[in-house]
Amino acid sequence: MEPVKIVTINTWKCDGEYHVRMQILASQLRALNPTIIACQECFYSDETGTDTLKFLAEKLSMNYAFVPARFKKRYFEGHWINSFSGLGILSPHPLKPVNRANLPSVPGDEDRKVQQAETTLPEGTRILITNAHLTHVNNVPARKAQAEALADIATANKAFSYSIICGDFNAVPGSVEISTFMNISGSIDCYTAGNGAEPRYSLAEAFAENKRICVDHIFALPTTGESAYPRFINSEIVLNVADKATGLYPSDHFGISTQLVID
Repeated sequence: MEPVKIVTINTWKCDGEYHVRMQILASQLRALNPTIIACQECFYSDETGTDTLKFLAEKLSMNYAFVPARFKKRYFEGHWINSFSGLGILSPHPLKPVNRANLPSVPGDEDRKVQQAETTLPEGTRILITNAHLTHVNNVPARKAQAEALADIATANKAFSYSIICGDFNAVPGSVEISTFMNISGSIDCYTAGNGAEPRYSLAEAFAENKRICVDHIFALPTTGESAYPRFINSEIVLNVADKATGLYPSDHFGISTQLVID
């Protein structure tokens, strides 16, 4: 069967030119034709009827699962409104929520969540997607504690053929947080496993300053019932092209993509 293309992207809440960016994001995602999309900072507000994940799902003709998180007032279209910056997963295949959990709290940055959902491919292969966004606060011990909790959550469920972990870790490859997560979970870095080019990068502002900083990652656990890891190909940086008409990127993050080979 065709490889399963996975993309992770931080959608940047309601910041920037939100409605224009969402159109650009949807267009660029459609061109990628992914099987699984893990989104962080999914903006949602009842007050304005604005829903990033629902918008993307409708534009891409995909199913979606949403976990609200980080409720607060945000400035949007000239007003301060109550809103969430949550987690979301999209797929053209059936999606079923499996779990939502809290990450250890960080003062000033509470309500960080972990989202887990399963998708089932047409031939019956079940994939567990774990989606997370670790704290942006410059507190390595706190983020390390979140990475430890995430590793425990990601490895707790053994019922799936494949287990993929995506998200914005606010930490670069080789950092204490990433090393901690990989060591506890026993996971591999899918970008590396799929021969992604280095140096990798996912922060648009840093890229504009000729810096290569990557805080967005995709990991995989060993195949259920085996000691071997899944095979990945064609890892790459995506959603990193400015729109020709507006000069805007889809987000302040670029996306990371890889392809899971189902043997």
